[in-house]
Amino acid sequence: MADIKKCLCIDVGGTAIKHGVIDSQLNLSCKGEVTTPYEGVEAYLDALEQIYRQAQDQVQGIAMSVPGVIDSENGICLSGGNLRFIENFNLAEELGKRVNVPVSVMNDAKSAAMAEARWGALSDCRDGIVIVLGTGIGGALIKDGKVHFGKSFAAGEFSFITLGENMDSADDTWAGRAGNPRLRRLVASAKGIEDPESITGFDVFAWAEEGDPLVLMALEQFTRGIAHMIVNLQVIYDPDRFAIGGGISRQPLLLKYIQKNLDYFYSQFKWPGQRADVTTCKFFNDANLIGAYSYFLSRFEG
Repeated sequence: MADIKKCLCIDVGGTAIKHGVIDSQLNLSCKGEVTTPYEGVEAYLDALEQIYRQAQDQVQGIAMSVPGVIDSENGICLSGGNLRFIENFNLAEELGKRVNVPVSVMNDAKSAAMAEARWGALSDCRDGIVIVLGTGIGGALIKDGKVHFGKSFAAGEFSFITLGENMDSADDTWAGRAGNPRLRRLVASAKGIEDPESITGFDVFAWAEEGDPLVLMALEQFTRGIAHMIVNLQVIYDPDRFAIGGGISRQPLLLKYIQKNLDYFYSQFKWPGQRADVTTCKFFNDANLIGAYSYFLSRFEG
C-alpha cells in the first residue's frame, strides 16, 4: 500500500474503546468511543468490526493501540492487561479476516511514545522516556529516535517495577504506588470520603485548583513517588527528556508538583550527570491513536 491516505485508529482502554480517522496531515476526525466488552473474544471482535463498518468507506486500514505485551511484528497479543481473554491471540490476523484490510497492533504506551518521538514532545530527542499515568503506569523507552521493544516486547512495562523487597504485593509495584487509583485514595482519605471510586480525577484537580490544602498535600505525596522514579530512570538511562502522558497529564498542576519534587530531590542528591528534563506529551489523550497511525505507516506504507 504505497498511498495510505486515511486510517481508522482504535485505542482500547480498560473501560472504553476510543476511535477516530487520521489522515496524512494528522487530522483526527470522526472521533467516538464505545464501552470495552469483557464477554470474550467474539464480543471483542464484534465491537471492533462494528467500529470499522461505520468508517469503512473512508479508510484503507486499521491501526490499533491495545494494552498488554504485544508482538507488534506479528500482531499477537501475548498478554492483554485486563483483557485476559485475548492472551496469545493474533488480533491482527483475526480482525483482518473480518474486515479484509491491513491491521496493525501496537502496545498502548509504545503507541504514545511513537507519536511523541515522531511528531511530538520528543521529536528533537535521540533518547527519551515516555511515562503514561493511568490505572497503571504505561511506559516506553526511545532509543535513537525509535521505540525500544526489548527481547520479549516488554521493555518499558513500568507498572511492574517492584518497590518493596518482598515482592509479594501489587501495592508495592509502581502501578500500586503511582496509578491514578492511588491518587483518588489519598484524596478520599484526606477529605474523609468513604468511597474513593465516588470521586474522579476531575474532582481531584478541581479541588486542587481551588487551593484545598489537604488535596494539595495528597497531590504532593502522589507526585513525590513519580519524581523519585524519574530520578532513578535518569540515572539508569540518561535520556534527553521525559514526556508524561495519560489523562491527568493535561492538568498543569501535575507537572508543577512533579517539578517541585524534582527540584527538592536534586537539591539533596548531588548527581553529577544531567538532571531530568520533564514535559508533558504533546498529544495528550490522542497520543495512542496517533502513535498507532505512525506504526501502521511504518508497516504498510511504501
